[in-house]
Amino acid sequence: MKMKNLLFVFGILLVFTLNLVSAIGVTPGRTTINFEPGLSREGSFSVINTEHKSMGVVLTVRGDLAEYITLSGGYTKFSSSEESKSFAYSLNLPQKFNIPGKYEAEIVVIEVPEGGEEEGTSVGGTTAAAHQVHVYVPYPEKYVEAEINVVESEGKINFVIPVINRGKLDVVSIKAIVDIYDGTETKIMSLETNTDFLNSLDRRELLAKWTPGVNPGRYRAVVSVRYDDEITSVLKDFNIGELFLEILEIGVKDFRLGEIAKFNALVENKWSSYLRDVYLNLWVYNDEGEVMADFKSPTYDINALAKSEMVAYWDTAGVHTGTYDGKMFLRYGEKSTEKNIQLKISEENIEIAGFTGHVLVKGGGGFSLNNLLLILVIFLVVVNVIWFVVVKRLLKRKNRNG
Repeated sequence: MKMKNLLFVFGILLVFTLNLVSAIGVTPGRTTINFEPGLSREGSFSVINTEHKSMGVVLTVRGDLAEYITLSGGYTKFSSSEESKSFAYSLNLPQKFNIPGKYEAEIVVIEVPEGGEEEGTSVGGTTAAAHQVHVYVPYPEKYVEAEINVVESEGKINFVIPVINRGKLDVVSIKAIVDIYDGTETKIMSLETNTDFLNSLDRRELLAKWTPGVNPGRYRAVVSVRYDDEITSVLKDFNIGELFLEILEIGVKDFRLGEIAKFNALVENKWSSYLRDVYLNLWVYNDEGEVMADFKSPTYDINALAKSEMVAYWDTAGVHTGTYDGKMFLRYGEKSTEKNIQLKISEENIEIAGFTGHVLVKGGGGFSLNNLLLILVIFLVVVNVIWFVVVKRLLKRKNRNG
């Protein structure tokens, strides 16, 4: 029997080290209780058979409150047709805890192979889920805990601040100051919530509203909750609008087919925060719709509301003149801006078309036919001007001598 128990404990420890996606679920995920001396309470939760399969489950308890929790059973079996089962437990608290604050326990549900018929004999646990039990022992004085939720609705930002008095004394007056900072840590706004009272072990919500007239970007709310003569703080980062980068210009300078083409792009960060690791990625398709070129720029860091030039290189060895379809991506974090483009490639030119924005088209490493014609026209104009001036002077001299 001792060997069976040892194997069971070993199996439990092994399961705790696994990092797998659970095939079972637990609802509710948590039970929260305010401490009372000698409190006895019955609790329950349900285990969900999310994959509708035949299996066994083993239950065990861990955490600060493990010694005060008694399970109604430690093992059961699911058939494939059973979607869920309920489990009960008893919580029997002591007369006192020496230290105020939160005490925790987890009732862990472990899936075991179908063959684990006898309780405590299986060491083949695979996935696990847990029901949490939290007990809050009150502080002897006033003690407020706060959170902050940022909700964007109809063009306004609502700062919802739940506050809970974990102390034994009532709070006569409580309010919050919300200071808003931009990506450069400059304070741009200060808001004040409603004022309320907060009885011992009670919960309320404070509210502040803001109509932002700022650029899209990442901001930070620093909340100072002031209650009677005490203060507690909480902060949260939040976004306004969509993260957005735009390619303003793109072009190729000093190009000659068969050599390396240098793509210069001018990119604008319309986000009011500093962006890291931004890069340009271009795809070029052949006539069969296959990607024949996939090249990227180095990564760039772009300041808030700033412009930056990005450079990508393409080796055009083996590429023929013609018109090619392609895609252009501006990638940053998990986001990207995508544009369909078209590249018209000649011996000394790459023209890029197909996206909104100004396209720079530059080429010419040598003298193309167009360049020669332009030079010839300029030469003829100069010759004509000289001829006109010289002839005019000769006529004047002839008239004087005559």
